[in-house]
Amino acid sequence: MDQSAEFITERAAVTHVAREATGGLRFHDLRHSYATWLVTDGVPINLVQRVMGHEQASTTLNRYTHTPDDYADRVRRTFADDSLTFEPPEPPQDPDESPEEGS
Repeated sequence: MDQSAEFITERAAVTHVAREATGGLRFHDLRHSYATWLVTDGVPINLVQRVMGHEQASTTLNRYTHTPDDYADRVRRTFADDSLTFEPPEPPQDPDESPEEGS
């Protein structure tokens, strides 16, 4: 089975897995994938918890979600994003005030 295939919809991914998978894959494994996809796509964990039917968000996070292969790259891209860097604005200069010579 091609493990690097990309799909436009989750339904297409599930159909592919169901058609191509052999041995060892259980229907319940799809729940793990689904939870991981939701969290990776930025769905708040409390909503994923409800969708999964878990009483505790920790169950969803600790048992059902898994680290995506590109996790390290995603973290690096997030911290490299200049929009996340706060630089205080320069104080406005009074146009009538000129800098003193020698300072």
